[in-house]
Amino acid sequence: MEILLVEHRPAEAAASAEFFRRSGHAVSLADSGGQALEHFRRNRPDLVVVGHHPPVLDGIGLTQALVRQLAPRWLPVVLVSDACDEGLRTRAAEAGADACFARPLQSAALSARLDVIARLLKMQQDAESRLARLDRYLAAEAEDLRIARHLVEHQLAPEEARLLDDPAVLHWRQSSPMRGGDMLSVARAPSGILHVMLADADSSGLSAYISLLPIIGPFHRMTEKGFPLATIARELNLKVRQALPANRRVAAQLVAVDAREGIVSVWNGGMPAAFMLDDSGRHSRGFSRGQPPLGALPDEAFDDRVEQHAFARGERLVMVSDGLQEALGPTGRPFGAQGVIDALAGLSRGQRRVEASAAVAAQLDGLTAHDDMSLVLIDCEREAAAPGAVPHKPARPRDSGNWRFSLRLGAHELAHLDVVPLLLNVAEQLNATDEHAGELFVILSELYNNALDHGVLRLDSTLKLSPDGMETWLKTREKRLAGLSSGEIELSVERLGDAGEAWLRIVCRDSGPGFDVRAVGQGAPTGAAAMAPSTLPFGRGLALVRHLAQGLDFNECGNEITALLSLDSATGRIVAQKTA
Repeated sequence: MEILLVEHRPAEAAASAEFFRRSGHAVSLADSGGQALEHFRRNRPDLVVVGHHPPVLDGIGLTQALVRQLAPRWLPVVLVSDACDEGLRTRAAEAGADACFARPLQSAALSARLDVIARLLKMQQDAESRLARLDRYLAAEAEDLRIARHLVEHQLAPEEARLLDDPAVLHWRQSSPMRGGDMLSVARAPSGILHVMLADADSSGLSAYISLLPIIGPFHRMTEKGFPLATIARELNLKVRQALPANRRVAAQLVAVDAREGIVSVWNGGMPAAFMLDDSGRHSRGFSRGQPPLGALPDEAFDDRVEQHAFARGERLVMVSDGLQEALGPTGRPFGAQGVIDALAGLSRGQRRVEASAAVAAQLDGLTAHDDMSLVLIDCEREAAAPGAVPHKPARPRDSGNWRFSLRLGAHELAHLDVVPLLLNVAEQLNATDEHAGELFVILSELYNNALDHGVLRLDSTLKLSPDGMETWLKTREKRLAGLSSGEIELSVERLGDAGEAWLRIVCRDSGPGFDVRAVGQGAPTGAAAMAPSTLPFGRGLALVRHLAQGLDFNECGNEITALLSLDSATGRIVAQKTA
């Protein structure tokens, strides 16, 4: 070891230096506290041996000064004196000295103590070396994490990234320097239904963000094409299993908010349960159904069922990541779902994001979160949703040829097939809907759902009039669809016209008994008048179609509807066409 010997008496200094050199150590001398401090600053010896009475600064004071100068790193100091009684040993220990020995320095105990100090110094050096390597590793990992976040965020097209600013969605996130992986995606279906995905990869750092890449594009593309939540969840599960190693999982929660129908749907795979807050910020209900994370199950075992609830005006859906719920404050208590509820309780809508962030910060009290923390609040407002909310795609050169395709569906297909996205995709492939995808989707989905719900499933809209009417409607629909054994719907789309004026004729027929067409009225109002506010919780589908249409036409028994969509009109309005 390199030893600095501080001794103002020359004879004692020489004797002590000789003892240390015989023991195999290098020795430097200082005859005062000031000289010792200067030597220490320049040379940083391994051990300082301090005589108890150097001039100016005594041994106790010098020990304190040396220990403070190197703190928090350990500096071994040995105090020597003519006599080391119990009082001196106590004061030396309190000052930071490791031992006190009496002159002359010839004892075996001192040699043994020097051996112990040498071993401890070696352990300290090894620990500091490992710590330096760890610092370099963490710095590299932090850079990888920064690059990964940038990569994931820029996987979205500018139009898709813009959807994160959807006015119905408030989101807050605090990234962790140690572990990352939270991702929020927001998209709109052609009918205006809001889709939100909060995902959290089952890994950390760069691998976490790489694990999220397979699900970003499919979520946006499938929402844009009008696929329902269950189908999107199943496809994302397949993408994770195909793209990632067998032991990788991605926890995700998918939400669909149909503002016009007043229904919120949730599929949860491995995330904390979502819950609803009423207009005053009180907890109103929770979502209980949970599935394993994406990638955990093969397709044949995957459960794509969603949980649906009707919502009241002013309610908000709250989604959180496990990093937020598991965050520990200074008391060691997790923030938890109740912490989120408490943070949001009684706050106005404009305050909630700011106040919730402040509550989280107070809970953590400056501690670093061990994982990304995310909080998402979704406004649920029952209002007419405008079609065409998907990012606009530039029109392609239109084929002037006419064509027609039709699809006839039996009970099995009606229960399991996503019909509207299928038809829309065929129309897109025929180069007919680039500028009118939103309008066509609304027409197809409203006509198809009307035929399925009322024609095939024989659902009575008056079910919705009771206090829990929408919940009853949803449960009844799910039960009847699961047990469907008969029934048929036929849909056809036909292009008519020429390069100067072109139309799509959409026809929907079901096997149900129909209804009294005169009750609906062939001369029902169109345009803005068709969208006059209604106190009834049904009839909004046809009202929306009438808003886009100059009229609708029914066959005599009411189980077939025909409409035309102009491919040349700037507004893409529907014009009624008498059934031939």
